[in-house]
Amino acid sequence: MKKFKTFFYGIYILYFAFSAFIAFNYEKIVLHWDWDWISTWTGLIRLVLQMGGIGTILFITEIIVENIHLISKRSKIKALENEVTDLKAKLYDKSNTQPVTPQVSEPPIIEKKEEEDKSQEPS
Repeated sequence: MKKFKTFFYGIYILYFAFSAFIAFNYEKIVLHWDWDWISTWTGLIRLVLQMGGIGTILFITEIIVENIHLISKRSKIKALENEVTDLKAKLYDKSNTQPVTPQVSEPPIIEKKEEEDKSQEPS
């Protein structure tokens, strides 16, 4: 797809360069150059209309190619997002199945209150 888009953009740039050349030099083309296929102003108008048709076709083709490219990229992104979600779920499941053992170096010391000791002694 990248090679096609690069080739297509090259054609598109050549088209606009040719159109710009005609736009800036239309008087010289008609009055000074002896081109058989553009001999009058009417011929130039026909050429401009044909160039407009070609430009429209190129523009529509560009829109179609870009949308196809975007659709393929979006589908790849969704697939990768689903894969990430699956991996997160597996990681979460794995962390829940392993028992959590606290790392204690010494056992906790439980202090008894004196009042509790006195209440438990028989009188």
